[in-house]
Amino acid sequence: MNTLKMIKSALAVASVSLLAACATKSNITAEGTTDDPVFPKPYSLTFNNDRGTFPTADELAQMRPGLTKDDIYKILGRPHYDEGMIGVREWDYLFHFYTPGVPVDPDNTSGVDGITTCQYKVIFDKDKFARSFYWNPVFPEGAACPPVEPKPVVPQPQPEVIIREVVPAPQRIRR
Repeated sequence: MNTLKMIKSALAVASVSLLAACATKSNITAEGTTDDPVFPKPYSLTFNNDRGTFPTADELAQMRPGLTKDDIYKILGRPHYDEGMIGVREWDYLFHFYTPGVPVDPDNTSGVDGITTCQYKVIFDKDKFARSFYWNPVFPEGAACPPVEPKPVVPQPQPEVIIREVVPAPQRIRR
């Protein structure tokens, strides 16, 4: 009889764990929006060895409403956090950007300076199309996410300068 109680208890714990894994963290509408996105603890990543990734500007420029999970997977890769198994409507990423002048993040184990860290959240509607995108600065506090890249300095064309050499006309000597 004790074995039966243990099996029932194990099944109850497994059911609660499974339901908790399927739960959405943010309160998401059917249209794929939320007034209060909930971000996971920044360095509690499940994938990428707790480090996150460095997205390119081109990858971020491709993100737009209407993308499918497969589209986003191809662009950004798998979500960095354990999002659950069933009915997942939000994906979270930890992104880093090279930003000269930023000190070392004490919570990042890399110990590298010049890096801004941001969380990125994609929220899907009830039909599993991406609808909302949110940023959360991790380090430095209040950072712009993604950081604004300095525009390259384009040399301005210099006006063409024409230098004329003025040669005095030969003088005629009268005789």
